[in-house]
Amino acid sequence: MDGRSFHNLTWVPMFFVGLVALMLGVVYVTTQDPWLLDKKANETLLTVTYNMLFSQSVNQYLPDYLTLMYRFFGWWLVSIGMLILIYVFVTKMGTPLARNCLHFATVIVLIGIYCIILKFIPETPFLWITHGLVFLLFVSMYGSIKLTRYN
Repeated sequence: MDGRSFHNLTWVPMFFVGLVALMLGVVYVTTQDPWLLDKKANETLLTVTYNMLFSQSVNQYLPDYLTLMYRFFGWWLVSIGMLILIYVFVTKMGTPLARNCLHFATVIVLIGIYCIILKFIPETPFLWITHGLVFLLFVSMYGSIKLTRYN
């Protein structure tokens, strides 16, 4: 492989990480009842079904609150996704500093996501998306290491 291939191996996976975050955020923002995207894992965590939870009169506004929280989370994902996409587009991950900063920040975020998922919702199907993001990060880091050695 040549330097260009290693460079592409560095920035393209991180571009996909940003794209995945952006798309997930759009799904959370546009879905009617976003908490149902992870219904089984959430009901396991709560140890009660949503039907039982919403049937209590004290919880009559809970769906509105959950919608607000998930919409906020969705906009957070949209924001992070756009920031990653723009950062990668502008820098093309061309310098070791650009690569290392984005890799470091992504590692910290993914560790936090793993901690939350494994502690609270280990049955979530979003765990597989997180595994995929880690794979993309590792591919990008591999490309970065090879690119640094190639130069």
